[in-house]
Amino acid sequence: MKNHLGSLLIIALFSLSLSLSTTTLAQDRSQQQAADTLTSESPGVSKFDAFNKKAEVLFQFIPFPIYSYSQETGQVYGLVKYNLINIVRGDTVSTASSFSALASASSVGQIKFVLGSRVYLNEDRVVLQGEASYIDFPQFFLGIGNDVTRAGLEEISTKSLNFVNSALFTINEPKTVYVGVAQEFRDYYEVEKDSSSYLVQNEVPGYEGGAISGVGPAVIYDTRDHRYNSRTGSYVMSSYKYFGGYLGSDFDYGSFTLDMRKFINPWYEHVIGFQAYTQLNTGEVPFYSLALLGGSERMRGYYEGAIRDKAIADVQVEYRMPIWKIFGIVAFAGAGRVAPDYKSMTLDDLWYSGGAGLRIMVDSKNRANLRLDFGWGEQNAKAFVVGFTESF
Repeated sequence: MKNHLGSLLIIALFSLSLSLSTTTLAQDRSQQQAADTLTSESPGVSKFDAFNKKAEVLFQFIPFPIYSYSQETGQVYGLVKYNLINIVRGDTVSTASSFSALASASSVGQIKFVLGSRVYLNEDRVVLQGEASYIDFPQFFLGIGNDVTRAGLEEISTKSLNFVNSALFTINEPKTVYVGVAQEFRDYYEVEKDSSSYLVQNEVPGYEGGAISGVGPAVIYDTRDHRYNSRTGSYVMSSYKYFGGYLGSDFDYGSFTLDMRKFINPWYEHVIGFQAYTQLNTGEVPFYSLALLGGSERMRGYYEGAIRDKAIADVQVEYRMPIWKIFGIVAFAGAGRVAPDYKSMTLDDLWYSGGAGLRIMVDSKNRANLRLDFGWGEQNAKAFVVGFTESF
């Protein structure tokens, strides 16, 4: 780990500046907005609406308890703080910036601390994203490849420090095209596994730990009507990162990502969302950096990383429908698979997922929802997730 201290410190400072430097300013503005809300009384407002407005104010200050469950992780408990705030005075055009902090622990000994931010500046001409985390989190996987079963499930205990950032700038007046740079640093400084582990038996890169450090170009095309709860428009993000020794990485490889989304508003406030995602890694890829199927955003129902390989392709569709005041429901379905490369990617042996969820609007100004999703998958996979804003 000492060999990476220089790179780690630089990246850490950049990450924390994105995640924390605006926290004081954001909190000040949040407090002012809260005060304005509490002192304004509107005649004719129902008791439910008045209570909900006060609850929105409290949500800006009080950490929210979260809970999730999957077969692999067991029960996960934690606290999360999430705010959407306009941080620049006088800039009434920029999208509200998001700031989050998460601390959680699970019934099987997992610990996670995450700070994140997405900052919009200069009337949406600049987008900065940052995440810094410490994770003591056993990884569960069934091996490497698409043809795996739960019979091969094993647990690998890992500890890691992670810093992921990007900075993008618009290049056209409609502010729909952004170009910039993306960076990723992860140091797995402790990996514990059984001597009979799949990783040891196959000498999989990364089985003894190690750091990855990469950087590369990123491009975004965005015509969505809203960044956090889209009803219409499209979103396309593509990036390529090179991980090499001169950047402080113990492994040499490249990683290409493409994320495409489309939103349709057929009637009233009903929304149909589509997403197609793919990732391709080439070179000496450590097991913890392979393309991972599952998680809280894509292929919900599967534990993220139980199924992994160098390449992945998955799609999902979600129907979102309001039911009463701040409440809404969704139904979603997805399909995907992993492979060693695109040449081996076929429509055979797809993994399928589906599920339903409840939405509770906790920030009406920014249309931000509390998200509760329950997903199912094959081989009796299932997971319950609590999160903020939509999955895509």
